[in-house]
Amino acid sequence: MLKEHPQYTGILTITPKGDLFCDSLRTGKALHLTDRRYFQDALNSKNPLAIEPAFGRLTGIAVLQVAYAARRETGEPRFVLLASLNLEKYMQLRAMSLPRKTAVIALMDGKGTILTWHPDGEKLRGTSIADSPLFRFAREHYGEEVREDIEVGGVSRIWAASALPEFPEAGLHVLVGVSKKDLLATANRNLGQALSILAIVSLLVFAGAWALVELGIRRQAARIIAAVARFSGGDFGARIGKPYPRGEIGNLMTALDHAFELTQAEHQRVVQTAEALARTAEVEAANKELESLSYSVSHDLRAPLRHIQGYAEMLGEDAESTLSPEARRYLDVIAGAGREMGELIDDLLSFLRMSRAEMRETRVDLGALVQNGIGDLEVSTRGRNIVWKVSPLPAATGDRAMLKQVFANLLGNAVKYTRPKDPAAIEIGCAGEEDGRVVLFVRDNGVGFDMQYANKLFGVFQRLHRADEYEGTGIGLANVRRIVARHGGRVWAEAAPDQGATFYFTLRPSESADRP
Repeated sequence: MLKEHPQYTGILTITPKGDLFCDSLRTGKALHLTDRRYFQDALNSKNPLAIEPAFGRLTGIAVLQVAYAARRETGEPRFVLLASLNLEKYMQLRAMSLPRKTAVIALMDGKGTILTWHPDGEKLRGTSIADSPLFRFAREHYGEEVREDIEVGGVSRIWAASALPEFPEAGLHVLVGVSKKDLLATANRNLGQALSILAIVSLLVFAGAWALVELGIRRQAARIIAAVARFSGGDFGARIGKPYPRGEIGNLMTALDHAFELTQAEHQRVVQTAEALARTAEVEAANKELESLSYSVSHDLRAPLRHIQGYAEMLGEDAESTLSPEARRYLDVIAGAGREMGELIDDLLSFLRMSRAEMRETRVDLGALVQNGIGDLEVSTRGRNIVWKVSPLPAATGDRAMLKQVFANLLGNAVKYTRPKDPAAIEIGCAGEEDGRVVLFVRDNGVGFDMQYANKLFGVFQRLHRADEYEGTGIGLANVRRIVARHGGRVWAEAAPDQGATFYFTLRPSESADRP
């Protein structure tokens, strides 16, 4: 079997006590796995279990293992089968379907270590790119189908990031990069096929390997192999089909057909994404030009605005004794509008800078940021009765200046919209975790808002309250959303009219942080 499938480094049979019983490589080395958590998980699971990529103890090769416990009729485990996939050989096979010479396909673990890189990846294999834009892109969009223009090695490519949907616990990042020039010339359908096959082939072949070791099931194994071969060859309508035998083999066939259906749908979505890349590349370029134009216009508006404000001030001083009350009111309106325009320009420039600024990730003490933010509001809150409640907050990984801006906007809004309340209550805390990220919140007992308008809350220039009641430019929350998104998190709000509001957002915790 290993001759027919060279992408495997070996198949091991382990006793329920964790001792090596059979080794297809015949290394003669002793192996004891009872202390391995994945071995214990396999003993307790009825399904194949994917294990985080590692370097094999016997071969020294980077492999992805699948463990499966074969059981007796009583349910007790007979043995655990470990099938090890040589990721290097496996990706060499997948690289054959790359559309052009400029295309690359890479596989990384969750820590940013390159497991494979094709073509010409010998020098990169085993190296860490944890601090690179490419890994940050893959990490922030794990499990999504997204694309981004990133330059690697002097070549600008459109990268598609994906996870292996059948084995999310393995934490693998799959990246396919195609040069922008080639991508715009031809919509890359092969990209969709490569990603979708990559997403399920481990489950299919490992499950087939497990089935083959059982005696007396050759006919059923032949049906499995035939369906897998057709599917891997590009026939995404291939199915094993009924009748399914009783027992584990029948369960396996049913699961494989279900995986075929899910992956066929996944493949169609990836193909559509690949075709859309060519159409969206020009849109992305236009958006960048529009953003640059907005930045330039906002910056250039400063000079004429200063002139308007200056002339209005001089006119008021020079002609103060001759101006009528109505004329004086006009000048006051001009001055007030100028100040509002200046604030709007400042906020817009800050918003645009935030999308351009390079992120400098470090360990950030969120509790200290909150205390600094409260201190910055001391002058504007003087004379008000505000009850602050700050719960212990964990340290996070991110750009300190950007996260300071997030708290500045959220705390400033809480202070602003609690003005009618006496006392005003503002609480900052941690609400647990979501997908490995800490969930933080800022809650107040202010005027709140109607949730039917929540979809407008984080848009640029969107306001849910009248400007003459509550000052602002409508950019602050848009800035919050952009900063949190750049950190790979999300932001949302819950509120009710006159019942206050709570704003939630997620951040990646610092590895050394103590969770509250």
